[in-house]
Amino acid sequence: MRVPLPGRPSAGAPVNRGSTDPSLRGHLIGILEENAPEASTALRDDTSLIRSGLIDSMALFNLAVWIEKETGTRLDLETFDPSVEWDTITDILDFIGKRRRGGPAG
Repeated sequence: MRVPLPGRPSAGAPVNRGSTDPSLRGHLIGILEENAPEASTALRDDTSLIRSGLIDSMALFNLAVWIEKETGTRLDLETFDPSVEWDTITDILDFIGKRRRGGPAG
């Protein structure tokens, strides 16, 4: 498994509406760029990642591992639909925020 490096927001990317933590967003961008380099030029906070096919199953697995580390919780992928909950950067950051506050997975 690859270890993600801290990322930087892509040039021209809009400010995230779902999180006030720019370092978290930067780390997420780094994960996505490392696991799906071909998607890095297309990354915006509202870009479809899963449904569009920009990230594959291995990238999705690495994303899940990272989200577990960020939230300090185990994910049960049978309790929510990643293609809905994690389809955009904003969705992922919102998901992490909810989990950190003790909210439901989905």
